[in-house]
Amino acid sequence: MVAVHVLNGPNLNLLGTREPGTYGSVTLAGVEERLKARAAAAGVELTFSQTNFEGELVTRVQQAGLAGAGIIINAGAYTHTSVALRDAIKGTEALAIEVHVSNVHAREEFRHHSYMAPVCVGVICGFGVASYDLAFDAIVPLLQKRAAKTAA
Repeated sequence: MVAVHVLNGPNLNLLGTREPGTYGSVTLAGVEERLKARAAAAGVELTFSQTNFEGELVTRVQQAGLAGAGIIINAGAYTHTSVALRDAIKGTEALAIEVHVSNVHAREEFRHHSYMAPVCVGVICGFGVASYDLAFDAIVPLLQKRAAKTAA
């Protein structure tokens, strides 16, 4: 069975109440419900988590990557600061998609750089919480293709 880990970083627990003009009004629990329904329909095992701690997020990336799971990661501010997250993705050869609710390229300049983007298969940003849906729809076929190659 294909597995996807949706990993959320700092302050995403405030989704739905934090700066609703930028991030919208859907909570992280709402995002999780949406993705659980998509995963059930697609026959995909879904793990969903959030942490405000960089080291814990690194550990979750390592665990998912080493298990062969796909990763949808919204690392929040760690996107722009964490070489450790980049190294965890690269070091485990994880199939990862970076996600952001807002369009980081239309915001402050410091948000324009991602340490993770070069080691991810793609980046989706600016579509509100639908960015997670788009990432899910993108990663599942990639994981299925990889699983078929491994089985052959």
